[in-house]
Amino acid sequence: MDKKESKIADVIQAMYKKYRLNQKINEVKLVEAWEKITGALVANHTSEIKLVNKTLYVTFDNAPLKNEMFYRRFMLIDAINTEMGEVVVEKIFIK
Repeated sequence: MDKKESKIADVIQAMYKKYRLNQKINEVKLVEAWEKITGALVANHTSEIKLVNKTLYVTFDNAPLKNEMFYRRFMLIDAINTEMGEVVVEKIFIK
């Protein structure tokens, strides 16, 4: 390849990095994959998902489910990072 030739994926990644879009892209991908990661029941009771600096903020509308997800948060971190293919989430705050 020439110096001026590059893969489109490399160009897109460079653009994401330059304009600091990686975090927002990861948040959108996470929201799209949320039901696959957690299942339909949890996804239906999830009212907000926000990703800020590798910290995930999740709001549930069901108190027993909120409590259960609090105890499962480390398993959830592993499931999210496995699904995303990289370390996207390091901490979870459940509201």
